[in-house]
Amino acid sequence: MSTQLRRPTAARPNPSARTRSAIIDRLSPEDIEMFWDQIATSLPLVEETGAGGADDEVVVTFCWRDDEAEEVLLFANRLSDERHLAETMLERKEGTDLWHASFLMKADWRASYAFLCKHPGEPAPWESEGQVELRAVLHRGYLDPLNSDWCHNRQGIKQSVVSLPDAPLQPWLYRRDDVVAGTVTLETGPDGRDVWLYDPAGAGLNVDLPLVVALDGEIWTDHHSLPTTLDNLIADGHLRHVRCVLPASGGRDKRWEELAGGEGADYIVNQLLPWVRERRAVTAETYVVGQSLGGVTALRAGLTYPEHIHGVASQSASLWLDDLADAVTPEAKTRVHLAHGTQEWVLDELHHDLVDRLRAAGIDVTSAEHNGGHDYAWWRSAVADGLRALLPPE
Repeated sequence: MSTQLRRPTAARPNPSARTRSAIIDRLSPEDIEMFWDQIATSLPLVEETGAGGADDEVVVTFCWRDDEAEEVLLFANRLSDERHLAETMLERKEGTDLWHASFLMKADWRASYAFLCKHPGEPAPWESEGQVELRAVLHRGYLDPLNSDWCHNRQGIKQSVVSLPDAPLQPWLYRRDDVVAGTVTLETGPDGRDVWLYDPAGAGLNVDLPLVVALDGEIWTDHHSLPTTLDNLIADGHLRHVRCVLPASGGRDKRWEELAGGEGADYIVNQLLPWVRERRAVTAETYVVGQSLGGVTALRAGLTYPEHIHGVASQSASLWLDDLADAVTPEAKTRVHLAHGTQEWVLDELHHDLVDRLRAAGIDVTSAEHNGGHDYAWWRSAVADGLRALLPPE
């Protein structure tokens, strides 16, 4: 398989759908205090489209309060385009401290977002010299103080989350008092990196269970809690009892070298699995889950080592790296659950193409589309959908 180590930077094919908010347009300067005190208690604002609007669309308005700012940028995952940031700049309501931007979106949209501000005498933080520097700045914006929902991005920075009325529910994310937690143990893995081992409640350590390999383990044990999701799924009868091993990525450079470079699949099969089997009672039934670079690595593992990997759950796999369909062997029986965000303009067509080609090659594939971007805002719950598809209760 060929490997391309430069992330594609294609511009968004269609501009963000800017529109007007009837609520904002009706406001006068005298109404602003009332707006902040009574209306803007839970942001973003969501309004019906009105006469002539589509039934499955709403107007969503992002608001920021700042009397001194000269410019305010909304950076919303894959709604904003790094090449055309002007499309998501907020405008100021004249004579007020209200900055706002409204968009026409389908009502099932979910995305993380943050704000960046330019104040007098300061350069605009988004005017960075290079793509790497720009991304670092954009990923460190301000939370929306009037939105209580947030998630961590990959860098561990909190970002607000917008979930429109028809966005899928996320019922298994958080710790529940009525669910007994499994145990999570941190150990040093076969190559010296951190590895977390999850054992479910209600199953003894000597009971052989299927094994789930969750890549980017530091994300799923710190920024987000996959063990909590597993506890809730098992308790609700949506998932078989499983054990889970969560290897750390080893940092940005190691992650790119191993996952993008193609070595990650070899590590899983030749190092990690033997190491786990020396320490835990597991069956030969093994599944791999991953996102982005982790998603393409999970797919590589399942398609190139079908005798070891029984199923793969991938979200937003970096399919620009490899032609994975070429890796399918005639004896491959690996089951695949492939999910991506419809706002991911680089990955959308690639995912549709891979689904078709894997099915043509005889692979059992289920697929899902989420109205979102390259984003933990939906990945954090979609991983549960993938596991349910691969490991339903017996």
